[in-house]
Parts: sequence; C-alpha cells; structure tokens
Amino acid sequence: MAHPFRYFRKHQKAFLAVAAIVAIFVFVIGDQITAIIGQGGGGRDPNTEVASWKGGEMSLMELDILTQRRYFISQFLDRLRMTGAQRLIAEGGTPMMPSVPDFVLPETSTPRDVQVGVVTTRILADQAKKAGITISDNVINHFLKETSFRRVSDDEILVLLEGLRGGDSRGLEDQLFTGLRELLLGNTYFGSFNADIRTVLPEQRWEDWQRINDRISLEVAAVPVSDFVKEVADPSPAELLAFYEEYKDTVGHIPHLVLGAELPSPDPGFKVPRRVKLNYLLGDVNAWSEKYRDSITEEEIADYYQRNKRTQFVKSGDSAAAFDEGLFDADSEGEPPISEDPAAGGETSENSEDSPQTEAPEGQETSETPADDTETPETPAEDESSSTSRADQFRLAAFQENEEAAGEPASAGGEPDTEDEPATEDQSDTEDEPDTEDDDKTQYVPLDEVRDTIRNKLATDKAVVELKKVVDRIYAELDSEYNPYGLAVVTARAEKKEIPAPPEKLTNLKERAAETGITSEETVLLTQRELADTFVGKAVDAQTQSELVLQAAFDDLQLYEPMLAKDLDANYYLVTKVEDVPEKVPAFDEVRSEVLQAWKVREAAKLALQRAEKLAAEAQKAGDTLGTFFIGKPYEVLTTDLFSWLTFGSTPAEMQRGPRLGDAPPLTAVGPDFMAKAFELKEDEVAAMLNYDQTNAYIFRVDRRESTPEELKALFLKEANNWYGGRVMLMARWQNQQRRLLEELTDRVGLDLEKFEEFLRPDAEEK
Repeated sequence: MAHPFRYFRKHQKAFLAVAAIVAIFVFVIGDQITAIIGQGGGGRDPNTEVASWKGGEMSLMELDILTQRRYFISQFLDRLRMTGAQRLIAEGGTPMMPSVPDFVLPETSTPRDVQVGVVTTRILADQAKKAGITISDNVINHFLKETSFRRVSDDEILVLLEGLRGGDSRGLEDQLFTGLRELLLGNTYFGSFNADIRTVLPEQRWEDWQRINDRISLEVAAVPVSDFVKEVADPSPAELLAFYEEYKDTVGHIPHLVLGAELPSPDPGFKVPRRVKLNYLLGDVNAWSEKYRDSITEEEIADYYQRNKRTQFVKSGDSAAAFDEGLFDADSEGEPPISEDPAAGGETSENSEDSPQTEAPEGQETSETPADDTETPETPAEDESSSTSRADQFRLAAFQENEEAAGEPASAGGEPDTEDEPATEDQSDTEDEPDTEDDDKTQYVPLDEVRDTIRNKLATDKAVVELKKVVDRIYAELDSEYNPYGLAVVTARAEKKEIPAPPEKLTNLKERAAETGITSEETVLLTQRELADTFVGKAVDAQTQSELVLQAAFDDLQLYEPMLAKDLDANYYLVTKVEDVPEKVPAFDEVRSEVLQAWKVREAAKLALQRAEKLAAEAQKAGDTLGTFFIGKPYEVLTTDLFSWLTFGSTPAEMQRGPRLGDAPPLTAVGPDFMAKAFELKEDEVAAMLNYDQTNAYIFRVDRRESTPEELKALFLKEANNWYGGRVMLMARWQNQQRRLLEELTDRVGLDLEKFEEFLRPDAEEK
C-alpha cells in the first residue's frame, strides 16, 4: 500500500517549516514515524494508560516512544542487512536469509500492527525475565554480525547509525541495544514453546486428512426463517432500545471470513458506513487499439512474424514454443504481479496473505535457511553481563573479526566467467536471418493464419504507448492545478477558515475527455466494499504499483487530488475523489423500523430452529428417508453434491491459498458448526441446525458417504506422509496453536485487551 502521507511528500516545499519542528524528535526515521505519531494520541494526555497487565502498564507517551524505536530498529537492520548482502554479492556469493530472528518490519505493517507488536514484545520480554532468561551484549553482537552476513565493521555500524540521525549517533547506540535486547528476550521466550507448538500428534494428522478427503452428501429440508417473522410479537420499548445499543456501532451486511471462506454475517448493524464518490477518466486500451488497427502495414506484420516465429509460431508438436494466441493477451507495458514474500521481511516466515493467519508476537523467529558459510554461534560465557559499559559494548566483538570474515568464502556462487566475448549486435540479430537447416526441420504456422492476430497485437502496442502519453499529460496538468489548491486547503484548515472551492479544471473532467477521445465516468456514493467490486476500485496506482484505488480512496487520497491508476488489461484510470461522506451512527428514532425488523428476524430464527428440531426428531423416529418423511409437508427435500469439511479448491491458485471451509451445494452459508455436525452424524441420525447467517433452519441426514471408514484409513496410511495438503495443514495447525499460546499468555498476564482495542480505534481521540 502506498504511504499514507503521499500528499505531504508531494508538497514538501510547502512544509519546510513543519519539517524543522519534526526534527526535534529523538529519531528521524522517515514518514512512518509521522504516521504513528499522527495516530498515537493527538490531543490526548500523554500519560493516558493505553495498556495494562499484571505487573506492568504502558502510557500513551511510552507507546509512542517504543513505537518510534521499533521503526528505528527495523530501518537500521534493513540497511545493515542490505549493506552486507551487497558486499557478499560483490565477492561472488549468494546471500541467503541470516539464521537469526528477522526483526525487519514487513512493508505491509500498519501503525496498528506495530503498536500491537510493541505491547506484545514488552509482555513477552517481562515473562522472559521472570523465567530467568537473559540476553548479554555478546548475544546482541552475534545477532548483528549474522544480520550483516559478517561483512560490516563496527565503524561502519556507527556510520549507518549516523545516517539515521543526520550525522549524529549519540544515544542511538543505547536505543539499539536496549530495543534489540527486548526483542530477543521476547523472541527467546516465545521460542521456548516451539516444541509444544510444532508437535502434531498422529491423531491430529488423521483428523486433518479426513477433513479434506472424507466426502459425504446429505438429504436436506430447509425451514425458511422468513416464514416465522409474522409470528413474532413486538418487543417492549426497553428490549428494542437495548437491541439498538448492541448493534448501533456495527455496519450491517459485512461478510465474515471464516476458515478462509466468506460467509454472510448473522448480525444486524445500524451504523451508516463511510462512502466516497469518484470522478475519473478511463483510457480503454481496446477502444484505442481499434484506432490503430488499420494503420498497421503489411511490412510491420511481416517483420514481427520473422522476428518472433521461432518463439511464437512453431506448430504444435514441433517445439515447446508452439503457437499460442494467449501470448498476445499481455499488456506490453504491464508489470508482473508483485509477490509479497513474508520471509523476505516479515516477522514470521510461515504466513502468507491467504493462508490461515495468526498474529505472531513481534520478532518471532523465522525458519530461514542459513547461508552456507554461517558458523554455529559460540555460547556466550555465563559471566558476561548486559551491564557492560557502552564504550566497550559498542566495540561489537562480532565485528572485530572483519579481516577474518572478509577472507571467508562466499555462501554460494563463484567468480564470474569473463573469458567469453559479449554478443555483438550482429550476433543478437541473427534470429531474423532464417537458418536453412533449422527451417527444414521446424514447421511454422503460416503468416496468413496469424496475420490478424499480429495486426491486433501491434495495434494494441501502439494504443498502449499513445494512451500513456495522453494520460500522463493530463495527469501532469491536473497535478499542477491541484498543488496550489491542496496547499490552500491545508492552510485553511490550519487557520480554521472555510475550505476554498476547487478550480473548475479539477471538477470538470468531461471537457478533457472530449478533447482527448477518452471516456469520463462518475460513480455514485460507494462504501469500501462496493468500490472493491468495481473495475476502477481494483486498479493499481501507476506510480507505486502497489496501492489500489480502493485503498487510496479510503485512506490518503484527498478531495480532487489526481491519481493515475492502471488495471491488469493496461486500461488507465485518472481518478479524483469528489465526495467523501463520513460514517454515521443514526439516532434510535431514525432507524426504529429497521431495528424492529432486525429484532423480529432474530427472534424468528429461534422459532424456525424449534420447528426444525421437532421435525428432525419425528423423522428420526419414523426411520424413513427425508424424501419419504416430508411427503405431504410444505418443505422441499433436496440432495446435496458430495462435499468435504475443508477444501483446497480445484484451481492451482485456490490450492496455493490453502484450505478453506467447504461448500455443500446447493445449500448456502452452512458454516463450520454445520460441517462439524454433518460429519458426526451416524447412520439414520437426523439433525437440525441454523445456517451461518440464520436465514434457514436445515433438517438433514447423511444420504451417502463416498468412502467407508475402512477405505479412508487404508488410504490415509498409504499417502499420509506425501499427500499434497499435508504440509499446508501442518502449517495451519501450527499457526492455530501459536495463536492459542498467545491468547493463553495474555490471559495469564491479565492484559486489558478491551482498553487497548479502544485506544486503537480510529475515532478514539474524538471520543
């Protein structure tokens, strides 16, 4: 995601005075600190207690200081690691992640993530001290040595520190060692539970395997909750008001992510969510390519064919490079999708965006493969103390072996081969000259068969180039218009004056669209979820290649500030936000009828479940199939497809994301409780249960099982150690156990989560 203070970066000249004030902070470490300070307290009392636990507490001021220190340590370690890696590469080696904990914050870390991590680390470090764990300066020295691949001297460490402080490293040495000591204490304490966390019993592996491979189908009758709403009597005024108070701060219809599956929420919500309206210019590549199609000459087509026939137009069966029209579908300027590898900078190395997640403690040890030349660290002497004087402390024993380290072999790789002569221009162009012997053996798709395909490809390439020129020019013009206006808005807010009206050139995009032949469009007011379902919302900032329009619109994009974005099809979106309506909690009287309806639906679900449970008991007593039992009754009986409790999906992308809650078509929103009950059912047993969003009460029994218990056991024993989902399921179980451990630890120390979560709320200052 793009940095949340893009506006200030773009208008840095106007804020030189502000920069002078910011310079008085202890660490000058970039915009992320500004972000955390902005969220941390504003006008609140710095002595406000934001978190407390048995034997400890943290004030707002302390949280801000520790958070700034955490950013400082992350930035320093990132520079240290990068410096060492560059030197290792220069020596001919291949850097691999050091075999020490990775304390560099992921790029996706939010201020909230860092604040939670700071509190968690403090609690874990306190527990480590109580358990008798100590971290000496020698351990910290060894950590720094390994982080730098043993390629950075102690004097160069000081230079790196001075670079973070603008030439003055005083005080940063203490901050570095104090912060690293706390991180290593917390990491060591949490790591002491690794054996328990990573122990998965054979019975648990069998359970995991069954949830993916055991498949059943059900006979089901649905009792709609809506049929019982009329039977619900009106509540008392006190009951209705209490129901409103319970859900007034909740936005309704926000799906829940349950075991990797998106399920409709069972809870009502009366808060009106924040909404935005966007005005944008759309540069449609397909429409523009039609303009250039007729301008493509036969010479251009023939030239393209000759240059690319060996890679794109070989007949199927003659080569791995057989002709495939899909080769022409890519955006000629498109960037490859960004792959976020948590192991390259995350606090844990086992989580991925779409796999089951857990909030690991800050600085949790990662399981990285050490470089080949990594030596086993020597155990520090017992009498070495963390109370070493700072002058001696920062002589970094780990870096006093630089001469020896410089002479060590690289982790991998070797000297580059410089004997081969570089290819000349003539040599690189030999592909255009047909090889008679090769042409005799290779069959190519005739030019006539691919002429139109090539024409479309070349037309699209021209369209992309010309369209980019147009949108870049318009964006530059709009940006020039916005700069003085944006500064005027900031000034007006600072002086508490009326916000000036935007210039017409920023509000009237239709004229620019008409001048350039692109489309002008405008959305209605959209919630964040609604915007996520639009093409413009899914487009990505053309500058950062990471921030979605969806994110910017609800984060840092100011009113009328232009944003240039691009989608996967190379279409351009020149976006401005023209309206931003904040969220609102309506008064009880404004939504009384809505509250009453939601209350009745909630009560109707109870009545529907009672009816379903009665029918299920009668059906089980009758001993018939549901199809037979429900003859003459007003409920339709259907049979589901075969389904499993969990599924990896059917496509490679779905499988890569890991297991998720299975479906039971054609049932909707069955939920995990339904799955648990369905797979527990014995032969001829009938059960009743509400679905996840409480719209139906289902009566169900097993229709058939794909495999018998004996067949499942035999298959499990055959493939338990090599089935495709084994490692993923183990990882998910480890993460769940890790999360439970954190919950147990916070319960043990009595962390007041409610107070901390209240502090982290975006509107906490206003309250």
